[in-house]
Amino acid sequence: MEGALARAVADLGAWLRLAPLLTEYLPFPDRALRPAALAALLDEVLVGNRTVLLELGSGPSSVVLARLLARRGFGRLLSIEHDERWAAFVNLQLRREGLHHLVRVVHAPLAPHPAGLDGLPWYAPTLVRDEVTAYVERFGLVDLLLVDGPDRAEASTADAALLRFPAMPVLRGAMAPGASVLADDAEASADVLSRWAEEYGTTFRRNPATGLAHCVLAPG
Repeated sequence: MEGALARAVADLGAWLRLAPLLTEYLPFPDRALRPAALAALLDEVLVGNRTVLLELGSGPSSVVLARLLARRGFGRLLSIEHDERWAAFVNLQLRREGLHHLVRVVHAPLAPHPAGLDGLPWYAPTLVRDEVTAYVERFGLVDLLLVDGPDRAEASTADAALLRFPAMPVLRGAMAPGASVLADDAEASADVLSRWAEEYGTTFRRNPATGLAHCVLAPG
């Protein structure tokens, strides 16, 4: 109960901080980043001076990030989303707000992937490779990766914790030295985070108030 209360208080405070960017209504489904996590993400973009952003799992975070980038005056976002309907909504909202030049939302269906654990799918391999390669060639190496997808509902309860594992093996080569990695649902992703930490020589710090785990990648 204490943990739930702390999260509720953190989210309430985050709503107040986010208010300047909540210029019109956005749906915040259960799968979306919690307000406290979204505020922490925006803090990392600003304080860390992050400019080439990559997001796995599109949503209200994509639109709010675009609003922040527009107000700041620089930065780009590539968002990968497996749900076609949700990707279409985010793209439409960005166009309505005149922000589509800052964000590219790509619908990438889930498919068998060589980096998947236990035969679990991930975003379509060729599509992700082509999109990320083109993005990096145009804007430079990624300096912030948000792992908030695929949606865990796409796997059985037993497999859900491993569904997001391919993010680091697939994308590590596209990331800059000193890049930030933020992973949502840190508690449920403990096994994946441990595997990433061991394979990539990094340490993830978990924040119970936001539900995020964060690391900064060393060179190499």
